[in-house]
Amino acid sequence: MNTIGLDISKETIDAVLEKSDGQTYHLKIRNDTQGFEELTKWMKSHKVRKAVIAMEATGIYYERAAEYLTAYQTVYVINPLRIKEYAKSRFSHTKTDKTDAALIADYAKRHQDLLTPYRPNQAADELHKLNSLKNQLKRQLQESRNRLHAATDEYIKATHQAIILLIERKISQTATRIERLIRQQNNLKTHYDNLQTVPGIGKETAAALLAHLTGKDFETANKFVAYAGLSPKIEQSGTSVDKRGRLSRYGNRRLKSALYMPAVVAYRIGTFGKLTANLSNKPKMVIIVAIMRKLAKIAYYLYKTGKPFDKTRYQTA
Repeated sequence: MNTIGLDISKETIDAVLEKSDGQTYHLKIRNDTQGFEELTKWMKSHKVRKAVIAMEATGIYYERAAEYLTAYQTVYVINPLRIKEYAKSRFSHTKTDKTDAALIADYAKRHQDLLTPYRPNQAADELHKLNSLKNQLKRQLQESRNRLHAATDEYIKATHQAIILLIERKISQTATRIERLIRQQNNLKTHYDNLQTVPGIGKETAAALLAHLTGKDFETANKFVAYAGLSPKIEQSGTSVDKRGRLSRYGNRRLKSALYMPAVVAYRIGTFGKLTANLSNKPKMVIIVAIMRKLAKIAYYLYKTGKPFDKTRYQTA
C-alpha cells in the first residue's frame, strides 16, 4: 500500500510518500490548488496511481487539500492528539515538518482499519463553520464583558459597551443563519427537530450535534461517543496498575462542551432516573459525564433512525 502523510500549515504542505516497496520520498508544496496539482504530478512521477493520503485536522488549513484530493484518492483526516500520542509511543523526539509528515503516513499505514475516509459535505461544512463562528463570537463576548468590568475610564467603558452590542448582534445574526441553513435542507430539518425532542437539548446543541453527525460517517454509537471524547480510559495491568477510569483526552472539545449543559439539565429534571440511581454513590461530575455519554448515544440513534426521542425506550434504560 502506498501511503502519503501531509503536514499542513497555512502556507505550505510537507508530503512524505511511503511506497509499498519501502522507499520514501519528500516534497514541499504550497497549500493551494497549484500545490495540489504539483502533488498529483509528483505521485505520477514515482509511478503511484493510487495512495492513501492522511493529514491532521489542523484548524481550517487542511480543508482545501482534503476537499481537492478526496476526488482522486482515499483521504483520512486524523485527530492531532492521536498523532501526538503515536509519536510518544514511537519515542519520536525529532520534530520537523518532514518528520511529522512521515509520522502521519506511518500512523495511517498501521491504523487504516480504524480510520474513516473523509467525505466532503457542503451543507455540513457550512453548518460546522457557522457553529465555530458562533462559539468564537461567544468567547469574544465574554472577553469584552470581562474588560468592561475591569475598566474605570468612561471612554474605555463606552468602547467596550459598543463592542459588546456589535458582538451580540452578530451572534444573533449567526444563529438566524444557522437556523435558515438547516430549514432549507429537508433532511437536516428532520434531524434537527428530532434532536430537540430530547429533554435538555435545545436549538444550539441540536445544531452542534447535527454538524458533527452529518459531516462524518460513524459506524456505531460508541465511535461517535469516542469522537466526542466521552469514552472512559481504563488502565489495568497485573496487580501493580489499576487506575480509576477517566475520560479519554481524545475527542472533539466543542462537541463535548456542547453536551455538558444539556446533561446538567437532564440531571436536574431527572430525565434518566434509572441511570442516575445506579450511580447514586458516585460524585456528581461522574453522573453528569455518564449522562453526556448517554445523550451522545441517543443523538446518534435518532440521527440514524430518523425518529424522535422515545421516552419509554430511553428513560428507563
